Amino acid sequence: FGSGQERPPAATSNWGAGRAQASANMANTAGGFVPDGKAYEKILYVSKDRLEELKKKLNGKKKGEDITDKDVEGLLFPDDLDDESQLVPVDVSGEDKDFPSTHEEIVAKVGAKGAVEAMVKAAALFEKNKSKFKDDERPIAMSVGEWMSFMGMEEGIGAEENGEEEDLEDDEVVEPSPKKKAKRS
Repeated sequence: FGSGQERPPAATSNWGAGRAQASANMANTAGGFVPDGKAYEKILYVSKDRLEELKKKLNGKKKGEDITDKDVEGLLFPDDLDDESQLVPVDVSGEDKDFPSTHEEIVAKVGAKGAVEAMVKAAALFEKNKSKFKDDERPIAMSVGEWMSFMGMEEGIGAEENGEEEDLEDDEVVEPSPKKKAKRS
């Protein structure tokens, strides 16, 4: 699942430039992570805090005209946030059947402001429809740390399946980035 391999956000995982998009076709439920399933095809995860910030921009003086492509990227690719930051499920089933699969495609189709409007609408739709899921199958919020762990496991599974598994040397230690390390301590 490296960069260059396109997969739609609904039917399969989203990957871009080696980074996992939070809107992969999976869900965190009371029963644990569900890596795949028709019920989750239109469920995406976005940064809760960034969604709230962007809602304020939409309702502000500039009416969202100051929303940038970077804002949309940060909403859908929250890997720069600390591990405790929350991701919330949103339901994009109210969008066109061919709703784009990456933040770049979404922005190209509807613009940065339109992308945020779509995510705000999707958050409201999820709240309205979440009771349609069984309690133990309903998508629930998760932390960035949980998401990163899950996506790391999924990437590892994909690498193993493709014969691309890398073995760490016994003395090799993988350290978190300084930014992450500082926020964790």
